[in-house]
Amino acid sequence: MAEAGRPLAGRCVLVTRARSQAGALVERVEALGGRVWAFPVISVADPESWEPLDEAIGRIGEYGWLVITSPNGAEKFAGRLGAGGGVAPALGHLKVVAVGPATARALAARGIRTDLMPAEARGAALPAAMAPHLAPGDRVLMARANLADPAPAEALRALGARVDDVVAYRTLAEGGDVEALQVALRRGEIDYVTLTSSSTVSNLIERLGGAHWLDGVRVAVMGPETRKAAEAAGLTVHVVAQEVSLDGLANALALDTAR
Repeated sequence: MAEAGRPLAGRCVLVTRARSQAGALVERVEALGGRVWAFPVISVADPESWEPLDEAIGRIGEYGWLVITSPNGAEKFAGRLGAGGGVAPALGHLKVVAVGPATARALAARGIRTDLMPAEARGAALPAAMAPHLAPGDRVLMARANLADPAPAEALRALGARVDDVVAYRTLAEGGDVEALQVALRRGEIDYVTLTSSSTVSNLIERLGGAHWLDGVRVAVMGPETRKAAEAAGLTVHVVAQEVSLDGLANALALDTAR
């Protein structure tokens, strides 16, 4: 039985988030009494070249919209403003769109306001959210990951916008001691696996050698796009964070222990 205030006591949670970004989830799980098995399957890296993003920032006055699709995108975009000792360009003329509250918070932490946020924290919701506000010929700068779905940018172009879809960071595969993890899974020592993006889903399954390794493990995901990717990969999703954030994911795990 879980201890009062420690609903994850006695549970082991597999955390697959990038090592540099897993700290908040690890701390939250441990505060809830859980034990963490850290197995990062992705890492976040700079683009192969900053030139496309820097050029777009240099012409920021030509755009009417800025679309940031993730907290990583917010961090990387903000980091390039005024890079190289230059003066950071003014963004006051832009309508800023953030995909999800975590992205909006990341922008706010860097002094960039959010004007519009889709009702769902997924890129596919961008066209519907922006359509009532877009005028034909509007210039849109979208900063995203290298592996992000290009379909939202294409949908905005179909609405008449002129979209520059620029890579702000890369998501790369990573992995630790997979044999030790397989042993733990075979022994039933892992209670939950947390998946925070489509990349964590595909990279974890590739590293393990198949979705069957997660049979018997409760799968917890952050957001509808990750759920879709997990189910498409053959996983049964048991826990979906109501709030698309690391806190939301940890809270969803805590609630699930009462099942």
